[in-house]
Amino acid sequence: MNKKLAMLGLGVAVGSMMLVTSVYAGVGDAPGYETFKSAFKQTAAVDNATRQVNVSLQDNGTSLLNVKTTIKSNSDRAGSAEVTVKSGTEEQTIHFYSQDGKHIVKTDDSDVYKVWDEAQMSGKFKELEGKEHTPDPAMVQEVENVVDALVGNLKNYVTMDQAAGNVKEIHFKMSGSQISPVVNTIGSLVIKHHGTSENNQHPLPAKADTLGFDASLLKNSFPQLTTDIKMDEVEVNATVDADNHITNQTAQIHISGKDAGGAAHDVVLNVDMTLSSLNSTTPDTVDLTGKQVETVKFDEQSRKHWGAER
Repeated sequence: MNKKLAMLGLGVAVGSMMLVTSVYAGVGDAPGYETFKSAFKQTAAVDNATRQVNVSLQDNGTSLLNVKTTIKSNSDRAGSAEVTVKSGTEEQTIHFYSQDGKHIVKTDDSDVYKVWDEAQMSGKFKELEGKEHTPDPAMVQEVENVVDALVGNLKNYVTMDQAAGNVKEIHFKMSGSQISPVVNTIGSLVIKHHGTSENNQHPLPAKADTLGFDASLLKNSFPQLTTDIKMDEVEVNATVDADNHITNQTAQIHISGKDAGGAAHDVVLNVDMTLSSLNSTTPDTVDLTGKQVETVKFDEQSRKHWGAER
């Protein structure tokens, strides 16, 4: 399925998942780590499957953001996704379809189906698409090495239990001083930068430039922490089946800090990912007959909003 499309509605969910798995992937040489690392790579290579990714964010016990995602894909580059984003009392659902060489987007607050095909993508935008589907193996290895070096040897914090049917249960938990100072510093800088006034004043793209997605649902969803920011606890649990696929993975990150007014915040990020229907998934499709259809044109301005010029 088109990755630029997925980034629109799944940025929070996928980004959070990658953060968690990247931190966990640098744990060090240990049976649990090696099993997880091998299963993670094999799971990522699965073409036909149904993936569910749910993300929730709380601040001092109050729900700030919930993202629920179901992605269906097969080996023929067909796919579909449904993403529901809820922030406060506002909620929006976005539907994605890749079928018959076309990409289709519809939001629940509109009757219009926005459609384009790959032939419309040209120049730098199409080049970017191709690069996203074929990551450089050398770069992947470099990133893996850097993460390993940053996080260090934490193999004592990984445990693995055998369950019935050759299923493996992997557990990982760190808190306080167990968390690498480097990882904590990087995380704090990212969070602090997110809360800067310069970042907050950046104009939101119009709905027309995000295929109907309301970016304000994600804007400032994370508390604006400015001082005393630290990662207090990270916990990851994963289930690896007999075929070396991660069928379920949960993660919870506790972050604390203070805002510009000095108020303390206890932020909890929860991520849950499941994998099912391997090699038996049929993506959803939509019949556009009789529907309101709008053909999307990717001009230079829309490329900038989609990040192709960055």
